Amino acid sequence: MAAPFRPPWFGNRGVQLLAGVAVAYNLVAIALRLVDGEWGEAFLSFAWTVVFGYVLVESLRFRQQQESDAGQDPATD
Repeated sequence: MAAPFRPPWFGNRGVQLLAGVAVAYNLVAIALRLVDGEWGEAFLSFAWTVVFGYVLVESLRFRQQQESDAGQDPATD
């Protein structure tokens, strides 16, 4: 199975931090917009939460892969 292309900076802690903050912000925005009855805006915040959540999960997975690849000896591959 071919792995998707990810630039080397994708596993950076800053990317993970920004994605985590964006997820938290949008979760709060969902709650506030649902309380205010702004259903369309709440759905948009939900969509952004899904996007940034995916970025966070994939960034964590990629960083773990980078660390495991760095621990392997290239001569044994």
